[in-house]
Amino acid sequence: MLRIKKQTTKRDVLGFRLPMLTHEEPTLDITDITVIDPDNTYFMRMGSEAMTGYQIGQDHILVIDRALRPQPGSIVVFYHEGDFYTREYCPEKDRLVLKANTPDETVVISEQEHWVCWGVVTLTLNPVITPQQRIGRYSRVCAC
Repeated sequence: MLRIKKQTTKRDVLGFRLPMLTHEEPTLDITDITVIDPDNTYFMRMGSEAMTGYQIGQDHILVIDRALRPQPGSIVVFYHEGDFYTREYCPEKDRLVLKANTPDETVVISEQEHWVCWGVVTLTLNPVITPQQRIGRYSRVCAC
């Protein structure tokens, strides 16, 4: 992810600094808060309701860090045969269990199967606007 920050220039009028500029606060950038490692951070939209028990609903935005190693209990994204799976990481002695809301959606991986841990979910973004507000350009951004 490449980001270019624009430098704002402060203008003094007639050599005097404006009083309102002396108490100016820095701008708030959401990526400064949500992204720890810009080179390994990706955003993904949740495509199913498999994790609603973990407060991750369908179409919520996932912030994924590919540099982190999964720890037991962390929410991870696994890749297998062209599909992504977001589940709770639960390693056991001879197998890996990726837990979901229900046992039907839980994935059990044996040592013979090849699954790739794509990344660890560090944050979710949950929209709060009402369905009546989901029009125009907001219809896709807040579509949950």
